[in-house]
Amino acid sequence: MLARTMSDQDAIAVLRARVSSIPADLKALFSVVDDAELPDDLRCLGAAAIFYNLNPANLIPAKEGALGLADDAIAIRCALDEVRKKSPERALKLAEAAPETWDGLEHEVELLSILLGDLWQPLRDAWCNIGMQEWRGKKAKDCVVDPEESAWLYAAVDEEMSMRDIDEHAVIREVQKAPLVAKLQARLGARKSRA
Repeated sequence: MLARTMSDQDAIAVLRARVSSIPADLKALFSVVDDAELPDDLRCLGAAAIFYNLNPANLIPAKEGALGLADDAIAIRCALDEVRKKSPERALKLAEAAPETWDGLEHEVELLSILLGDLWQPLRDAWCNIGMQEWRGKKAKDCVVDPEESAWLYAAVDEEMSMRDIDEHAVIREVQKAPLVAKLQARLGARKSRA
């Protein structure tokens, strides 16, 4: 039991750190989207994670405060982890430019998956589906192949980040296991019943 509690505490610490690092991690994700040496499906997944972060209709809306950023941070980690698994050589190259985003990625994803347990795979599926949906008349896949759409995505992220204030005290206070699991269970359950 103590080992499980310790890994939950470690996972929450990782999640809090990643909520705080969303702006930097989004920049690293743009490197994935712009990397012509990566397969388009991985680049599109990177764009979908960015779209997910921007879309107010994601699983835990930003109006939920710092907790509303937790699923955004998880989506970024998941997208980067897919790149790491499917294109390890390119991931190493990308990590050179943003080591603070890539270092420890595999361990962080493992901790988060243990923390969320049975919710992990449904969350991964849901953020991907939401990120691939059209938002503001744009699609993630178009941002990979069209420089104008990619420029629009950069501008949309800049606008969102300029309005987003990540309060470290709120992150510590609000990003907790129980409320995170409760919100995800409610939202994922509602999505499942609509499907």
